[in-house]
Amino acid sequence: MAKTVTDECVSCGLPCLGNSCPYSNVVRYFCDECEAETDVDDLYMYDGDMLCVDCLLKHFETAKQAGFDYE
Repeated sequence: MAKTVTDECVSCGLPCLGNSCPYSNVVRYFCDECEAETDVDDLYMYDGDMLCVDCLLKHFETAKQAGFDYE
């Protein structure tokens, strides 16, 4: 579901520009896990899914959580 293309016509009252209109074929990106709309530059590939930073970090533990002795 990471990418959808939609027609977001705003009924501006001007003659229709078809596919040349900036509101035609608008691309939106979504996190595959939480489904939040996310900028494409903020999506990361992980295990075959496109995840936002928050969802990506849920799949990892910190060094402290892993028991790393840093003192």
